[in-house]
Amino acid sequence: MDLSPDLQAIIRRRLVPEIAGSFLALARPSVGFAVRTEASANGSMIGGAPRTRPFAWPVYRETPMLLLAQADCAQIAPILGADWPFPRQGYLLFFHDDEFSATYDYEHGDDGCQVLHLPTGSGAEAVATIPALTLDAILMPSLPNLRDDADKALGIHIVELIDLLEELRPLLQAPRHRLLGYCDTDTSHPPEHRPLLQVEAEPGTTWGEVVNVSFWIPDADLRAGRLDRVRRCYEVA
Repeated sequence: MDLSPDLQAIIRRRLVPEIAGSFLALARPSVGFAVRTEASANGSMIGGAPRTRPFAWPVYRETPMLLLAQADCAQIAPILGADWPFPRQGYLLFFHDDEFSATYDYEHGDDGCQVLHLPTGSGAEAVATIPALTLDAILMPSLPNLRDDADKALGIHIVELIDLLEELRPLLQAPRHRLLGYCDTDTSHPPEHRPLLQVEAEPGTTWGEVVNVSFWIPDADLRAGRLDRVRRCYEVA
């Protein structure tokens, strides 16, 4: 993904040419979501009743999972273009074990989640969800942070990377909620996975001491548009 001239100028000033080029090549496109006050009949949202045809509601240990978010493919596909590997219509529904009862592995997350792609429609029953929050969506660049080991991969001294990221921060603000890109939080990074969706706690999405929930997808599955091996991670305050 092409970064703005200002971002590129900072990176090229702080890093030697060959490392600067490699770092720029790591930039990923993402969709940044922000909650807006007005409701909408379409578009992505946190919670809400499913905007799809009827389906079998996912369960975890015989308990219905919580519908945490709905990503509108028709909204997202034009934003990401060729970088969107999923269908261009319908919704991605993100479910998770709201009790956090799944056995958690701090390196690999857990299996207390499910992501489904379903056609747009009506008649789906809202078994377990939260009040709807409509989301605006914009294209946002995303760069690796300290948890992504870019310093080791590119041979950058850790202090040099910290200084670079600090200077980039005002021009590369992290959204509260992000689809794709790099992880914005201090949570587990399952090996050979990348974040599919990151959701921060909003009013109506509070999970006790958990402040964000993220869904992670294997790199190969993302390229193939495959959703059946997604993992969940979360951060505790």
